[in-house]
Amino acid sequence: MPRAVIALMLSASTLLAGPTRQERIKAVEEGLLPAVLIKGVPTWKLLERMRELRIPGASVAVIQDYEVDWTKGYGIKDIETGERVSEATVFQAGSISKPVAAAVALRKVEEGALSLDIDINRVLTSWKVPENEFTQEEKVTLKRLLSHSAGLTVHGFPGYDVASEVPTVPQLLDGQSPANTPPVRVDIVPGTRLRYSGGGTTVMQQALIDLSGMAFPELARTLVLDPAGMVSSTYEQPLPPSAAARAASGHRSGGNLVEGRWHIYPEMAAAGLWTTSEDLARFAIEIQKAVRGDSAHILSPSMARQMLRPVIDNAALGFFLERRGGEIYFEHGGADEGFRAALVASRDRGYGAVVMVNSDNGQILNEIIRGIATVYGWEGYGQEVLEPLTLTPEELDRFAGVFLVHEDRLIRIDRQGEALEVAEYPEKYRLYPITALEFARPDRRARYVFGGHTGEHPDTLLIKDREPTMAVRLPASFTPATPRELVEAGDHDAARAAYRGIRSANPSSKAVEESRLNALGYEYLRDRRIPEAIAILQLNLEFYPDSWNVYDSLGEAYMVAGENETAISYYRRSLEMNPENENGRIFLKKLEGSRQQ
Repeated sequence: MPRAVIALMLSASTLLAGPTRQERIKAVEEGLLPAVLIKGVPTWKLLERMRELRIPGASVAVIQDYEVDWTKGYGIKDIETGERVSEATVFQAGSISKPVAAAVALRKVEEGALSLDIDINRVLTSWKVPENEFTQEEKVTLKRLLSHSAGLTVHGFPGYDVASEVPTVPQLLDGQSPANTPPVRVDIVPGTRLRYSGGGTTVMQQALIDLSGMAFPELARTLVLDPAGMVSSTYEQPLPPSAAARAASGHRSGGNLVEGRWHIYPEMAAAGLWTTSEDLARFAIEIQKAVRGDSAHILSPSMARQMLRPVIDNAALGFFLERRGGEIYFEHGGADEGFRAALVASRDRGYGAVVMVNSDNGQILNEIIRGIATVYGWEGYGQEVLEPLTLTPEELDRFAGVFLVHEDRLIRIDRQGEALEVAEYPEKYRLYPITALEFARPDRRARYVFGGHTGEHPDTLLIKDREPTMAVRLPASFTPATPRELVEAGDHDAARAAYRGIRSANPSSKAVEESRLNALGYEYLRDRRIPEAIAILQLNLEFYPDSWNVYDSLGEAYMVAGENETAISYYRRSLEMNPENENGRIFLKKLEGSRQQ
């Protein structure tokens, strides 16, 4: 019997009443669940899936009955050292820093030193939220900062390379050099709309510093980390050498190391927490126990309940809420450079999980969480199981071929057993028939409909994904070689010629849009494929010579390549075209400074 069918048959009562902890762990490790369940299709094994997705290391903690049931590390901390991930390995939590920091602020509210509803400018002393037409009637308050409804800008932060100059918090709030993000400003009337803002959390960080006179890491440790038993956690940025030895290194989606191994985040409350999956589980348990009335180590029961009460849409005070079946879950995701994380916990039933990886590819997070939810019988996590249609090999073969999505995107479809295998750089995935012409993809909620909207002929393919896309079958005699494939093969001259041909034939083609070529160049840059990145970005400059952003991107590519003089020339040209390009100004200053040393 396939593993997926076995996993779905196991209920919470059969697993938790009899099997040991090790058996529960094994059930999770062998029962990662895709986004779409298809009867007869095996579940994934954790380590195999990590290899497929090129994720070096992972850390998992499971909460059951208001306790950490188990925690375990997988894989390696760093692809160069090969050191193994252990339970003590610390990862960057990304935006899961926010709910932990929210608890710090709520502790000050409980002490009577801070109010959820007063103008935050009455607390801030070293910096003020600039007043404007949006703040005439409604003000930026702590409640609005914690619920992303303060109307503030700056969604998130890229952090700073370990060799870079790091700004103070007031500098980054004003977007002043060496900050690499725009100023944090109100441009929506506070309280009127949910808009995620790491900038708002950073305003809260500065308010807590001004209020307490303490450095934020010390304040967080005193009020939350130590009381919650989070002994391996710190907001210190940069990470002290004593803690760095236990830290995982960040990796790009392609498996390469983040330059300098990780980034520094002065935006500590928004993105700066170093922690373990077990410590984050302990934090979640403290919130759960407080809601139940069994603990007040961090927050009183009344404050914990208020923390998990929606303020606007599904946003509460630091967490987001989701109803599944009859249960409310509080949750948050995290994404720093080279790291991804997820925390999910039930509000009232004492279970949950934390998953952390040292990769920009976070696809495995929900796969692990769905597996845990199934093994432990979480409320509302049941998934519909699709019954695949049985098609003969001859029926499946009629769908095989090469389909052109647009001039620089091909998908190749072949029959593999009772399914179709799709090769689309850099992925391979399978499609299973659920009707005579419609196929499901297990790893994401997408549908592939041959015959498109009419369903009459398999020579067209409608891909119903985030954005519906139509593809057309190419003739069997056609030997495809898209520009991107030529880049992959290292034939950069032929690739550029192919892109020029596309643009000449169809100037509005998606394949030659400035934003697409720029994104492709950065994709190669993140994977440390410098020649490919420069080839694409130079082509973008040829097509869009009046774009300051293209010059800026080339400046960064040449800087990464170590060709500093060329990088300086591109950054200077970008700034001539757009004097407001703060990113270019920061890197130009850095490059010119290194030249003088």
